[in-house]
Amino acid sequence: MATHTLYAAARLGIADVLAAGPRSASEVAGEVGSDPDATARLLRACAGLGVFRQASDDRYELTPLARGLCSGTPDSMLPVVLMLGDPSYQGPWGRLTHVIETGRPGAEASLGEPMWDYLDHNPGFAATFNNAMTRLTALDWPTVATAYDFSRFVTIVDLGGGHGQLLSLMLAAAPAANGVLLEREAVIEAAEEHLRRAGVLSRCRLEVGSFFDAAPTGGDLYVMRRVIHDFGDEQAAAILTNVRDSMPRDATLLLLESVVPPGNAPHLAKSLDLDMMIFVGGRERTRGEFDALLDRAGYRMVRVIPTISTISLIEAVPTAAGR
Repeated sequence: MATHTLYAAARLGIADVLAAGPRSASEVAGEVGSDPDATARLLRACAGLGVFRQASDDRYELTPLARGLCSGTPDSMLPVVLMLGDPSYQGPWGRLTHVIETGRPGAEASLGEPMWDYLDHNPGFAATFNNAMTRLTALDWPTVATAYDFSRFVTIVDLGGGHGQLLSLMLAAAPAANGVLLEREAVIEAAEEHLRRAGVLSRCRLEVGSFFDAAPTGGDLYVMRRVIHDFGDEQAAAILTNVRDSMPRDATLLLLESVVPPGNAPHLAKSLDLDMMIFVGGRERTRGEFDALLDRAGYRMVRVIPTISTISLIEAVPTAAGR
């Protein structure tokens, strides 16, 4: 209920209306083109979640939490809310029981085709998805930048880096480095524009391709952010092997992933594991599972660097012969 309540407020742009000052439900409805009574009830429900506040004169205003639903602000969570509440995201989660019974992803049964094909064929949801990934990358970045020194590298290769948000941030932290982005053709144009706006496009090379075929050569740091969790062990090992075969022998691999901790304490990785299982047949992994996967693909795990967020940095180097 909370997810769909916030999603409705996000889709209607109510926070942007209230950012200009308190408004009555009727005034909000007039500005967003909605039904006044239904809007009043939505605002009341949102206020019960701490999103918006009803003033004494029956007008509603933003709360600090509600500012996360405003667009174009540094702390906006709007892209993430729009993805999580989208029918294309919610539908596969409704197939969870079927996924548990069969062990097969539920996205195809819900969406009519595998998730990656669906993104290629549905540019509207693909834009929603990629905008959310860009925002989540930015949220992770301060903890990643604090934990890892990117300035020691000369050529940083971002594999499956979406719109290039992470690459732009890494290059800002390593002003002497060049960058390479490998992505699907459908994403490259948006990535080029993002890197241009970030002021680093002149230091970047964009390559259309798939890490299932090969990775760009010549880097000294190869980065994948929440890529390996999209795949089961067979496919993940194949990707990592392809990357290893393209890496110089002295290069470094850096995986940005959630690591499932032992015990029963709450952790995002335990829920995200179901998300991966539902949508793409992937999985979150423990430290031991990452170690075994990397060893299988010809790497030695150097260290796992935890951060104060739910993401960890897994550093590895090739041990088997590459190029």
